[in-house]
Order: sequence, then C-alpha cells, then structure tokens
Amino acid sequence: MSSTFSGFYVAKSGIQAARANLQITGQNMTNVNTTGYTRQRVDSYSLGPTGNNMRYTGGNLAIGNGVYCSGTSQIRDPYLDIRYRAEHAYVGKTDVQLDTLSDLEDIFDESSKDGLSAQFSDLITQLNTLASSPTYSSENIVKNSAMLLTKAFNSASQQLSKIRKEQTKSLQDDAITKVNNLLKNIAHLNQEIKSSEISGTSALELTDQRNTMIDELSKYANIEVSTKTVGVGSDRSVSELHIDLVSGDQKFSLVANGDYSEFSMTTNSGTGYVTMALKDVASDTPVQAVDSDGTPLFDSVTGDPVVMGNTDLTEGAFGGYLSMLNESGEFDPVTGERGLGYYEKMLDKLAVDFADTMNQANSTNESGVYNKPLFTTTDGTSTTGITAGNISISTAWNTATSSYITATKQTGDVDTSSNGDNVLYMINQLGKDKTYTTNANNTDGTTLFTTSIDSFISDLSVSVLALQKSDVNRQNTTYNSTLTEIDTQRASISSVDVNEEGINLIMYNQSLTASSRFMTTLDEALDTIINKMGIVGR
Repeated sequence: MSSTFSGFYVAKSGIQAARANLQITGQNMTNVNTTGYTRQRVDSYSLGPTGNNMRYTGGNLAIGNGVYCSGTSQIRDPYLDIRYRAEHAYVGKTDVQLDTLSDLEDIFDESSKDGLSAQFSDLITQLNTLASSPTYSSENIVKNSAMLLTKAFNSASQQLSKIRKEQTKSLQDDAITKVNNLLKNIAHLNQEIKSSEISGTSALELTDQRNTMIDELSKYANIEVSTKTVGVGSDRSVSELHIDLVSGDQKFSLVANGDYSEFSMTTNSGTGYVTMALKDVASDTPVQAVDSDGTPLFDSVTGDPVVMGNTDLTEGAFGGYLSMLNESGEFDPVTGERGLGYYEKMLDKLAVDFADTMNQANSTNESGVYNKPLFTTTDGTSTTGITAGNISISTAWNTATSSYITATKQTGDVDTSSNGDNVLYMINQLGKDKTYTTNANNTDGTTLFTTSIDSFISDLSVSVLALQKSDVNRQNTTYNSTLTEIDTQRASISSVDVNEEGINLIMYNQSLTASSRFMTTLDEALDTIINKMGIVGR
C-alpha cells in the first residue's frame, strides 16, 4: 500500500501537468498567425508504483504515482515534409522556365505587335512592286524595307542577349546568394538548437525558423534532410541535422550540423554557358560526392574525387536556370530542354538562310560565289559568319546610285528593262517550304520543322514556343496544385486551430480544477485522521 502522503504527490503532478498544458495552449493561441509556427504539445506519461519488489510481492495494492511531464514537442508529419520539399523543387524549376519562356514570347509572339514576320511581309510587298516596275525608285523602297528587316533581326538578337544576361544575373545575384545565405543561417541555427538541447532547454521556436528555411531551400534543388544522434556525455545524446543535395545514387553535403557549403558559378563570355560548383566553406575545397552509405566516391578513370557539376542540378530553380541558359534542344548532342540557346540558334539559322537565299538569287556569277550580295555582316562585305545579331545590307547595295538588284537574268537582244522575273523568283524562294535541320546545310542532322522563310517566325512562335510554354505551364499548374494540397495537409496537422485550442483550454482548466479538488479532499481526509480519529473517551 502506498504511503499516506503519496496522494499529495499525485495531486501535485496533476496540477503541474494541467498548468503546463494550459501554458502550451496559450503559446499556441498567441502564435496562431505567426508564419512557420508549429503547434506544440506537452509530452507526458503516467508514473507507475514504486518501492515494491515485484518479484516478491506481498499482495499489497499497487497504485500509480501520477503523471510526469518530460518536455514539449512539435506536432509534425515528417512524411509530409519530405513530400512538400520534393514537390517544391518541381515548382521551382517550372517557375524559372515559365518566366524565361514568357520573356521569349514577348520577342517571337507577333499577334499583338509588328516584328520580323510583319517586316518580311512588307519586304515581299515591296518586291512585288519592284517586279512589276523594276525602277531605281522602287528599288530604294525595297532597300529601306530590307534595312528595317535587318534591324528587326538585330533587335530580336539583342533582346535574346538581354534575356540571357538577366537570367544569368538572377541566378548569380538572387538564387545563389539566397541559397548560400540559407545554408549559412541553417548551420548557425543547428548550433544554437544543439546548445539548447544540451542545456536541457526547449528550442522549438528555433526549430520552426529552421524548418521554414529548409522549406525555402527546397525550391532551389533536390535536397534530403536527415538527423544523426550524437552523444554529449553522461549517457545523454542530442540530434544533429544534415542536409544533402541528392543526384541519383550520390549525395553532396550542404549542411552538416554547424558546417555548410556554398554554391558558385562561372560564365563563358563567348557562349554564355554557366557552370556551377559547390565548395565546403570550412576547408575551401570542392564538396566530394558520397554514396547512400556515406562512402566517398572517386572517378573510375582518373581516380579524382567526384565533385558536383551541372548534371547534378536537374531539379529546383537551379535546374530551371541551367536548362534555360545552357540547353539548346535539338542542337545539343543529347537533346535537352529548348532553352535560350535553341531560340538563338533558330534566329541565326533564319538570318543565314534568308541572306544566302537572297544573295544567291541576286548573284550573276554562275560559279556560286556571290558577286552582288544584298546582305552581309556588319562590315558590309563578308557573306560568311552572318547571324541575326550582325546581319546588314551590303555596302555595295547601300551606296549604289543605280539599280543593284538583279531584276532579270535573261540575256540577248530582247529588251529586259521592264522584266522582273528574277525578283519574282526571290519572292517565290521566300515563300517556298523547306525542311530545316540542325546542320547548316539543312541536309543532315536532326529535323526541326518544315516551313518557309517568310513564315519561319510565326511557325516558331506557334508550333514550338507556344506549345513549349503551354506544356511547362501545365506542369507548373499541376505541381503548384499538388504543393498546395500537401501544404494544406501539413497545416491541418501542424498549424494552430483556435477552436481546438479553445476546447483544450476548457479541458485543461477542468483537469487543474479536478487535481486541485483532489488535493483539497486529501487534506480534509488527513485532517479527519489526525484531528478527529481516536478522540472518543478522552
């Protein structure tokens, strides 16, 4: 049988547990609107009877010794956290891709503004006029239209370069800087949380801050969060948090308790190609990959440590930036995303094909060497190395004081002064369908599509860019919907419900009242035993 005063300890533990639960309920309610706050609870368990030798029991009635509050914890579902962070990486990637494709659409979509397609139409209109009346004044109008067309090419190329610069700057100054700050802050929070746990102090609010940062970090790359239990002496242990970048079967350490890594990038000034790297801040050396068991990995050929490269960043916002900045779709050895490189090469291909077609049609040299080029690079003479960025009308045509365009190639005694059959041939070539491939001569390589020079831009906009953007937008919508659904599930578990906490207030207040009443009853019973029993006959 338990001691006479043991009931007071039971009542005391009940009062303390009720007070702790009331306090934690108040903490939850006051943080109902705090971003990232996770609902807390008191961890408690019942105390069994003590002081009895259970092996040699005397048959006395054994009653428990109340309740013990061991600490506080957060109500979270780790599985939902994993799902949320994985889905967040998909959203991060498609967000960047959608933003870039929207910028590209402003260049190539001419449904609401005049651009290359409209200028091609104007050039063909002026060529038709020239064909019917091949005069110098008509040719001047053609020349002005052609000049505007080359300017439109130059402008589109400059806009593409501007998008590339903006996306590169965004990756460097926004994404990488933000991720490095997140990694640094998470590592510092890890140290604070570990110190608090060693001292026996709750660090749940710091854990909330860390979880918010980890959620934000998951938007940029495919990460894996794990904890490792380490001893701190006196048979006590605490948890250390680790964050790894996951790429297939290998991992790269981003945060290891108080240690962290940093991302960096370099840009090829000629191609704009971006290369990313990851180094450990403490040792200032590249982070070496490990396998699922934590074994360091080495290159099977060179024997060098395996370090992170662009191919390890295929998800998240980093993956989105790299796909848009580095990949050129069918133009790459291994077909990837149709990024900025694809549209730059397509625009250059159109400029080259247009210039070659017009120069060949205007040439009177049967050997194939253009002797009367209409379009050249910006130097005014070279017909090789033409791109959308440097295409220009030739100096010879620009300075001609008489008719320069070859209106006809007919020879003989027949009067050809009003014959414009070669101009009609030019018009026909501009409207003639042909199959474009990734090779310069359009005979080998991967097929791109079949279209004409004058319809190239509109077909590129409608058949390629619009479909690509629609597909990415569909993916982005799906991923965002899934992310919202997962976040709603997390909130239903982890967020504070004022109605539920209000019920808890009533419940724990009743528990406090009951435990207090239990102590009062014990006091009254003890008073009766001490002061009122055994006094008969005195």
